[in-house]
Amino acid sequence: MADIDALQRAYRATDGWLHLTITTDEEWRRLRDTLGEAALADHMWDHHERHPADGEAYLPQFQLQVEDDPRFATAELRREHAAELSTVITEALRNRTQREWADLFTARGVPYEVRKPAQPSTSSAPGGGA
Repeated sequence: MADIDALQRAYRATDGWLHLTITTDEEWRRLRDTLGEAALADHMWDHHERHPADGEAYLPQFQLQVEDDPRFATAELRREHAAELSTVITEALRNRTQREWADLFTARGVPYEVRKPAQPSTSSAPGGGA
């Protein structure tokens, strides 16, 4: 596996690239919570007519994959499982625009940079160009 850092690389939004610059556990928690809340909001918007059975709680896929996953519990484990974490983050970010994510990340204190389409990142962006 290539030496990648899932929390310091570019990811594709629907219309552009965002480069995460997460370096601390607190920043990781902010990112995790922001992506989880966005997934929940998307689910509620897309499925507002559906209600889970009495007492059944819905957790969006992102939260199911990340929040309690022991592979992502510490910075060392997140580095060890960077490929898996990159896949999860890629899936989470691909459903909103660059501006939508920028607004959410700014509001929640998640460090990132907006990338121009011709500059996804050095070698970390999956799938190539914009």
